[in-house]
Amino acid sequence: MAQQELLTQTRDWANWDDSYEFVQDNYPRYTEVNLSSEMLKELRYQLMAFFDANGEVYYLLGLEPDSGRYATCSSNTDECAWMTPLINAIQSSIKATSDQPYFLFPGPHSPSMVAVAPIHRLDGSGPSTGWLAKVRLMDDSWIERMEEETGLPITIEQQPTAEAAPFTKIEGDTIYAQHLLPTHVPAISISVSTQLNRTHYLASLSTIRYLLIWTAFLMLFVIGFVLWLMERMILKPLKALAIFARQASEEDSRLDSALLCQRNDEIGMLARSFAQQLTRQRELNAELLNLSTHDSLTGLPNRRLFDQRLQAVIRETESSSQPLAVMMLDIDYFKLFNDHYGHQKGDECLQQVAQVLQRIATAHDFLIARTGGEEFSALLPGTSAQHAKHIGQLLHETVYALAFPHLASPVAPYVTISVGIGFFDESTDTSPSVFMRTADQALYSAKAAGRHQVKIFTQSNANFSFHTHDTPHE
Repeated sequence: MAQQELLTQTRDWANWDDSYEFVQDNYPRYTEVNLSSEMLKELRYQLMAFFDANGEVYYLLGLEPDSGRYATCSSNTDECAWMTPLINAIQSSIKATSDQPYFLFPGPHSPSMVAVAPIHRLDGSGPSTGWLAKVRLMDDSWIERMEEETGLPITIEQQPTAEAAPFTKIEGDTIYAQHLLPTHVPAISISVSTQLNRTHYLASLSTIRYLLIWTAFLMLFVIGFVLWLMERMILKPLKALAIFARQASEEDSRLDSALLCQRNDEIGMLARSFAQQLTRQRELNAELLNLSTHDSLTGLPNRRLFDQRLQAVIRETESSSQPLAVMMLDIDYFKLFNDHYGHQKGDECLQQVAQVLQRIATAHDFLIARTGGEEFSALLPGTSAQHAKHIGQLLHETVYALAFPHLASPVAPYVTISVGIGFFDESTDTSPSVFMRTADQALYSAKAAGRHQVKIFTQSNANFSFHTHDTPHE
């Protein structure tokens, strides 16, 4: 189950359009927006590795087991040299003819679970552009978590395959069991051992037998009683209600539903219960929809809702020939802000910036969403490039007018934003990811020009972004 969970997470990342673009050098900000040491710690990964279509290393990030030091590299050398045994094992798995989506790998201190998945587009179109692998240590913290879930003591050891064998034995009141798991190295297996108190186990079995017998008698009684109640209190009224529903027209049923709820018999009770459950279901559906489409910190729409709206608006724009603009907004030097003030103050900054952005978006009738850590995106249907620049300038000035202190910023004493604007014309690729990349390239141009400003996409800043896409920025 633990390996299957890791594989599911790996496939989710691998079947993501952003990952697909990243391994083709089409999304230079992927690492900044999605990858960090905090992410590895939160998801309990030791290593994430991206490979190109030939199985060669493209990008590595991981936490060194001994020191916990975070490292990112484009090859398993220097500070990433400790990854070499794992990288070699993953590459051999990728190049093998057999399908091996996950395997166990022995390590110097503790074994590791490894999951590998090919990188595809979300819709499955196009060939695979590479591979993604994730590694999770089966260390003491992992064992402790497994013990909490199973309630049993667990011991994991790496043993020579020739000397290890599974067994189950009883000594006194204790049952000992050992199971062997094969690894990527045939000469080494992983033994998983546990023990169970036999007296408690047998007592539990005896108790369970008595409970099953009494439960069977109780269930027979309950079933008979429920059948009698159903016939007397439910089936007869339901039959009457069904006959009424068949005889009444749809409009008449709507008119009579209020009358049904006012009845004092079983039919009235059932009708009122239906009405209450329907109302509650609608409320829960609305809450669930809001949770799945909005950012919990700022309350703004999230990337999922933004991508859905973007696809719909692009289709409408193609058929109506109306203008369309998009924006990408980034809080300048937000990492320096977090380092200087702390993450709690950083969350407060994001919330206040989001509030003013939403206020302007509501006033001018466009969508603003939080699509990354300190990154926001805006969708402006029916808006020309010049009008979008005016709105972008308004957003830029309003955020600065907050006067939210940012003493660590090299460009201003207050929090500022950089804005990149892309727009739709006849020469624009209608693919959402390509269209959004024009705004991303304009944002790069704004950052390269010193930040704290608004830039519209042009071919010149597109070329500039292409030649400088490997330059890190905040």
